[in-house]
Amino acid sequence: MTERKESWISIAKAVALILVIFIHSTPRDALSGYLTGFVMPAFFILYGVSHNTRKCRYNLRKYIVNRARSLMIPYFVLNLVMILIYAVVYPQVNYGYAPVDVFFWILYGNGPVGKVNHLWFLRTMFFAIILFSIVDRFLHDKSITNRIAIAAIAPGIGVMLKFGLGFTLVPWGLDSILIAFSFMLIGSEIRRFRHLSPWSVNRHVDAIGLVGAFIVYSIITIMNGFVNIGESIYGVSIYNYMITGILGTYIVCLLSFYAGKLSGTLSRYATSFNNIGQEVYEIHPLLIVIIWQLLGGLDIWLVFPIEIASFALAIFLPSLFALYIISRVGILQVIFLGLRKTETGHPRPAFPVPEPNGDNGGECMEEQVIELVMKTRTIPEDQVDDLKINNLNAKNDH
Repeated sequence: MTERKESWISIAKAVALILVIFIHSTPRDALSGYLTGFVMPAFFILYGVSHNTRKCRYNLRKYIVNRARSLMIPYFVLNLVMILIYAVVYPQVNYGYAPVDVFFWILYGNGPVGKVNHLWFLRTMFFAIILFSIVDRFLHDKSITNRIAIAAIAPGIGVMLKFGLGFTLVPWGLDSILIAFSFMLIGSEIRRFRHLSPWSVNRHVDAIGLVGAFIVYSIITIMNGFVNIGESIYGVSIYNYMITGILGTYIVCLLSFYAGKLSGTLSRYATSFNNIGQEVYEIHPLLIVIIWQLLGGLDIWLVFPIEIASFALAIFLPSLFALYIISRVGILQVIFLGLRKTETGHPRPAFPVPEPNGDNGGECMEEQVIELVMKTRTIPEDQVDDLKINNLNAKNDH
């Protein structure tokens, strides 16, 4: 069961995923443009907030290998599956590219132009995690100025890669990686000050904060327009996007805190949904395409909007598939999750924050001891890293 003090994170992640599915189910209009100001940044910021940096800081190889399995195996396998499906239905279904052209774009690491599929998020998440982990490893004990400077510069470098080098789509989505990495750093800095405590002060301050954040978010988002960093679309300014991403995440997290206080059941549902979130995210666009291709011409949509139907089914059907089929078939678990469940039934990490919060917000006691040793220099400095690694290995063995 999710700890009550962390339930706001579970609800916020579930809300963000539901809104992503809603955006994919509807045309690019004013509402979807309004929501794109924060839905993807919320995932990256919450990664930084939730990620237990102390646990992984001194064993990066193992952590990165695990993340490669859980994110990049599904990325490559599902891309190949989508190409095979497209090859079967082509040319009856033609998106303007032959299947061999789509395969080229996989090698390019981004695209096709105008048809970037939703799996860009898995790739971006993985490489942003690598950058985040390296920066945290070497700058966690340095001045906050260094980390904030990197967070501020990284999005600008990402945009320069596109416009400075003349790319329509930046190879391997390096621009989206740098932007996601910046949001992760921001989330990590928030954790340093708030830990996993809700972003609440008191009801009066929260009310003022919500109204103010909503007004500023609305103004900047409307000015900035539609954003999709997976397609290298940043709106008017990438820094407008950075602001709306932070403000929108604040709004959702604060509302999620109050929602969790009102209903413990909501928190449990959100946690359950997050546990199958990766599968739902990976499957839902295919359901939306099938619904529009097969059912789009029915007269019923004159009375009941097809967008609402596709949105509801794109949540419900993938959830059933994840719960009752993927969870029981090992090869499907490898395809969609990059790993198989163990016989002991340990809970899987919740998507899209791959690292579970095993300490429930408290810092690792062993790490505190190590930091104390470093300060007192009771052992030679060159043996400190060995102590950290041995400590982690011993803990994992237990």
